[in-house]
Amino acid sequence: MEATSAGEAPAKTPTSTMLSGIVIIAGAIVFLWFAPSAYTVYKALHVVAILVWVGGDVTLTTLGIVFERRRDAGALAELGKMGAWIGTRVYTPALFAAFAFGVAMIEKGGLGWGVFWIDFALVVWAASFLTGALYLGPTAKKLHLAYEASGGKQTDAIAAMERQILSVIRFDAVLLLLIVVDMVAKPTF
Repeated sequence: MEATSAGEAPAKTPTSTMLSGIVIIAGAIVFLWFAPSAYTVYKALHVVAILVWVGGDVTLTTLGIVFERRRDAGALAELGKMGAWIGTRVYTPALFAAFAFGVAMIEKGGLGWGVFWIDFALVVWAASFLTGALYLGPTAKKLHLAYEASGGKQTDAIAAMERQILSVIRFDAVLLLLIVVDMVAKPTF
């Protein structure tokens, strides 16, 4: 994702962005330092990772629906580029953090394996990871290349690829939201 034209210096990070980062890091350190147990620390970090991952996925999905309904091919193409960029740099690390802290919670909290709500979350987590790694990432790159090759024009092939990727993204977002409901409700079948 190129934010600048050739020859232009990249924009400086606004002071408010840097201050926001400092406040969240400092606040998290203080809150986690005084947490009553390691389990609570793992739980907090697990929830934050899920908020970033699932919240981002739902946001991109919603924007995709909006741009698709507007028939705004340019915005969809830009959203695809942004999604590919943020997916590898933010969402993928967040999904691995969610997994790692989830496993840490299971072990530290003595929750045990073989419980439906945990197994469901693990299976759907794996499905979402594989969908992103094997389909969404490569297809987003193909879509971007096809859009560039067409000179920025919407073709039937590009439109079909957009519809397909948006359908998969919607289904993935639904599964992620089901994990959230599953983890909070903890159903006992």
